[in-house]
Amino acid sequence: MNMKPTNIILSCILSIWFVFLILVQPVSPQDASQPPSSISSTDDSSKEASSQGTQSQLEKEERLKKAIDYQRAKNIHHFVDQGYTLVFLVLFLFLGISAFFRRQIERITKKRFWVVAFYTLLFLVVVFIVGFPSSYYGFSLEHKFELSNQTFSQWLGEELKALLVLGIIALIAVEGIYLALRKAPRRWWIYVSVVFIFFTIVLVNLAPILIMPLFNVYTPLPAGELRDRLVKLSHKANVEVGDIFTMDMSKQTRKVNAMFTGLGNTKRIVLGDNLVKEFTPDEIEVVIAHEMGHNLLHHIWWGILFSSVLAGLGFFIIHLIGPRIITRFRNKLRIENMADVAGLPLILLIFIVYGIITMPISPAFSRHMERQADRFALEMTQNKEAFISTMDKLAYINLADPNPSPVIEFLLYDHPPISKRIKFAQEYEF
Repeated sequence: MNMKPTNIILSCILSIWFVFLILVQPVSPQDASQPPSSISSTDDSSKEASSQGTQSQLEKEERLKKAIDYQRAKNIHHFVDQGYTLVFLVLFLFLGISAFFRRQIERITKKRFWVVAFYTLLFLVVVFIVGFPSSYYGFSLEHKFELSNQTFSQWLGEELKALLVLGIIALIAVEGIYLALRKAPRRWWIYVSVVFIFFTIVLVNLAPILIMPLFNVYTPLPAGELRDRLVKLSHKANVEVGDIFTMDMSKQTRKVNAMFTGLGNTKRIVLGDNLVKEFTPDEIEVVIAHEMGHNLLHHIWWGILFSSVLAGLGFFIIHLIGPRIITRFRNKLRIENMADVAGLPLILLIFIVYGIITMPISPAFSRHMERQADRFALEMTQNKEAFISTMDKLAYINLADPNPSPVIEFLLYDHPPISKRIKFAQEYEF
């Protein structure tokens, strides 16, 4: 259960399913002397309860249909956006636009550092503009399904803020990559892969204190029964966290969320304010126990190692394929060599194709870690009922499809589907 704000912060979403249980008390046999009005009243009460039960079932069925429609729309958007990005990068390269940008910058300065810096910033702005229709469709999709609390101006403000943060990170990363390409053209991918590991560790450590507060306000969970229960749970699990925070997630969405984030002195558990408001203390304990499981099982470190291996392989493939593409299409691309910053879209293009080919790998690894965290939560809380009701609520509020297509699950789901998580809890033996 982790999160990802806009284009930068990784996030997985928790949701709520509120189920109305209609308990109809058995009616005692009526005395023959009881007035007909009393019998009539009992009949009406029974009919009303039955009507409410039918209405509740219809509401759940409508919500399920809405969830399926929402997830289908999101999946289609995901794949269309991938294709849209590939087409843009191919045209940007083969129409000579990338080389044209680099030549115009070289008219201003010949220093490699500034050429790379200006090109990177200009390219990011172009990508933002070209990708804006797709981003706006994602924003409108959240409104269509009544999940967003943001106005257009609020959403656009966060998008621009994310672009600024991404620009700073991209400048550091791209300058490093092209420095390695110039200084060590044969071994650059090794150096970049190693630096990538440390760069990722630094980002994960700094994100909770430098990046995430740009998008939300984080406050320590106030003292009280809930905090006492969660602190007691952390002692039971022998897990040390910096603190437990809440975030004002409701200003952006009606969804609920929670995450374990940070490393070392920035390690913390964060709960969305919607989750604190809607979940019972028992259910919040399940959520926290799940996040503590990620901590105790070192999932952030495993995630960094896993992504570093995949990224290193990706850089090696770029090292092998990139020069061949430049040589084969030199007249159209007008790129000198791999150290030419005009080849940045080519690096991204190869990385995206590589990502599509390896698409199922990362979700499968993530699902494995989520299942481990679920098992930890069940062991810590010993509360199947709270776990199941938590999963139900996840599906209900966040419009999660409890039974997605096996293909979609295989390709995209970084958590097990809700139905499988519930079945896992039902069959789990303490």
